[in-house]
Amino acid sequence: MLYSHSDWNSDDEFFKFTRSRFLVDEAENLRRREIKFNLNRLASVAADSIGAAQCISIIKYPDGMFNKTFLMTMEDGREVVAKVPNPNSGIPHFTMASEFATTDFVGLFETRSTPNLANATGLGGSQKSSTHQHVMSRLKVILAMTSLRKQWLSVSFSHYGSLYYARDVQFPAGNHYVKDGMAVKDSEFAIGPATGRDWFDAGRSILDIERRPWASPTQYLQAVGTREIKAIQFLKPPKQTALFCGPKLHQPDAEKKLTALAWYQKIVDAIIPKDTSITNPYLWHDDLHDDNIFVDPDNPERITGIIDWQSCRISPLISHNLDPAFLDWDGLEPETLDLAPRPTLARLSPDERSAAMHEYTVQNVFIGWRNLMRAKNPDLYRVVEFRKTAAFGLIFLAHRMFEYGEPHFLSLLVDLKDMWADLPGVISDIPFPFEFSETDLERIKLDCDKSTE
Repeated sequence: MLYSHSDWNSDDEFFKFTRSRFLVDEAENLRRREIKFNLNRLASVAADSIGAAQCISIIKYPDGMFNKTFLMTMEDGREVVAKVPNPNSGIPHFTMASEFATTDFVGLFETRSTPNLANATGLGGSQKSSTHQHVMSRLKVILAMTSLRKQWLSVSFSHYGSLYYARDVQFPAGNHYVKDGMAVKDSEFAIGPATGRDWFDAGRSILDIERRPWASPTQYLQAVGTREIKAIQFLKPPKQTALFCGPKLHQPDAEKKLTALAWYQKIVDAIIPKDTSITNPYLWHDDLHDDNIFVDPDNPERITGIIDWQSCRISPLISHNLDPAFLDWDGLEPETLDLAPRPTLARLSPDERSAAMHEYTVQNVFIGWRNLMRAKNPDLYRVVEFRKTAAFGLIFLAHRMFEYGEPHFLSLLVDLKDMWADLPGVISDIPFPFEFSETDLERIKLDCDKSTE
């Protein structure tokens, strides 16, 4: 949308969510994404920020799920991009302060040149190239991303939370980061309250819960469990988007969820890996889709910028998203890292051939990504291996117990009994802390079966 007059506040479309519709709770979803603010004042501040006389036009970009973004053009042709968080983005001060500090901090440690987005192209931009050229470009980006992540892994932190400028938060004693094995007490940056989406989604922003930095993975994961308990106790249950709640299907049950979380709290220390390389606090970008990555159009192997560090958090490496969305792989974890065989195309229709070759290509690009990870970033590959365990499944499901059902959690807990003595956090003479009767096992299996039908 383009407007070229001075009273920007008179156009309601600037403040509403207009990108798409919602199938579930549309009125509430729209409300959470509508925000009123003084756009005239924002345009004036944008002009002042670059020494321009005035803003003469504003384009509203398509709405994001958590922010509104505007392109503001000045009388001399210069442009400023302004972003305004929606009510659903989190606590405004912490959300914005953390994003600014995180963006600056990451820039200090990346060996690439300063991003120049005016001379870059997003991965999602139009690309008039052959499939072969497209794949080769993606492979170059994958090489660059592998190198970039190695740089991210060179910096860990003393606490779990989110990153800020020291002036914006009260930070804990002993606050520091570790760069290449050396502790650095930087007076400019500090670790403060967590701003990850899981701390604010589905109404969690109003909960009276601890969001402050934690000194150990046990403290952090215990706080996650407490957060989910309070969400179940005090918030309206969300409409299920992952599960259909028909009469013969599993019905989410608050008491069962609370029981599952109480059991989680008892075993969390036992299921945390003792390999600190995958549980140490790392800062990570967990939403690397095409629109957030910019590359040099003449050299796709050179990443010129990564945007949208909002809600990025400092958490255990096992909690981060290892695989960029631009890989476009939604299949299961490969059983081996051998390349998949080329499909037989002889009896397929043109559309079927195209689909088969696309799947073949995407799968092998993903396997190539895994091989690079194992060779160049072995800590990340150890996370991949841990994610195949029941212990990780329990940690993962506990993070979103409020939204998702508990049947799979309880099913994994039953499986954990057989491997209890082998868990790294278990003292040999301590027995598995739960007993399941035959009735319990039947009920858990039935609930699990109903939730997957």
